[in-house]
Amino acid sequence: MDEYEVDLREYVRILWKGKWIVAGVLAVALVVAGVVTARAPVEHRAEVLLAVETPAGMPSGYSLPTAARVAERVKDPNLLSRVALPAGVSPAWLAAALEARVQGAFVQVALQGTRPAAEIGAILAGVVDALRADLAAGVAEAADRRLGEVDAARAALRARLTAWEEELDEMRMAAEASRDRLRGEIARVGNDQELLALSVGDEATVRGYLVQKELDLLYARLQQVELALDGMERQGEAYVAGAAWRNTAEQLAALDEEEAVLRRILEEPPSPLSVVRGPVLSGPVRPSLKMNLAVAGVLGLFVGVLLVFFIRALQAPTNGRRDLSMDERPGPTPG
Repeated sequence: MDEYEVDLREYVRILWKGKWIVAGVLAVALVVAGVVTARAPVEHRAEVLLAVETPAGMPSGYSLPTAARVAERVKDPNLLSRVALPAGVSPAWLAAALEARVQGAFVQVALQGTRPAAEIGAILAGVVDALRADLAAGVAEAADRRLGEVDAARAALRARLTAWEEELDEMRMAAEASRDRLRGEIARVGNDQELLALSVGDEATVRGYLVQKELDLLYARLQQVELALDGMERQGEAYVAGAAWRNTAEQLAALDEEEAVLRRILEEPPSPLSVVRGPVLSGPVRPSLKMNLAVAGVLGLFVGVLLVFFIRALQAPTNGRRDLSMDERPGPTPG
């Protein structure tokens, strides 16, 4: 078992003999890291903080987008294409340089690149404007859809009012016809000279009494018809539908107000996305020299050690053959 045991002293001896190789690889790695860091292009960064909130007068049925949905929408290729082309950059570059993170109820959008700081800020502002316009289009779509629902509901309510109006007109016409008929009956009795000549105390007393009763009944019925016509005139459709007519009228008024709000939304759709802070420019952003040197140092040591043992492995067969040839060399001839 001893011949298979690892001798750390042998490894240390090999590393000591190859220390200049390790040092050389380490030095090359550090120099390369320093040169690359020094020649790396300077980058600028712009950040903006956005909030999702419900604007006033949003149509019913509108679903407010979540912060996660907004962060996902920022990276939409169609949106980035609308911003990249006017800005003179490629959509691929913009997608790679743009990042969006959700911070609670807020969304942080940042853009970092080697372009001038003012250009980076302008491109980020364009992304935010396109995003707000995109979400405002969703609000307009919801308002248009709700406007169609309002029109349908109003048409149903107006049809109900029309039915009540027609019913009221029929009742009014019937009442007016009854009034005219009663007035005619009263005029006929009042103008009949024979009936007027009836006197009390003779055989015509009963007949005169009946005539008077008929007149009283006609006047009573006429009074009822007149009251009904007066109520129709004053109350309108409410005379037919009662409280249902008032409720319907109130619903129509509410729908008219909602339509006015929806029309204003369609004229200038509000965006549920507001800018809390930014765009804020920072920079210039440079690669960390210490970090790059530390990484290069670790990699240089690792590669140097591997190179030393690799060279040792290549030399091992040659050394073995050299030792074997020395062992097989004939010894001195006895004298």
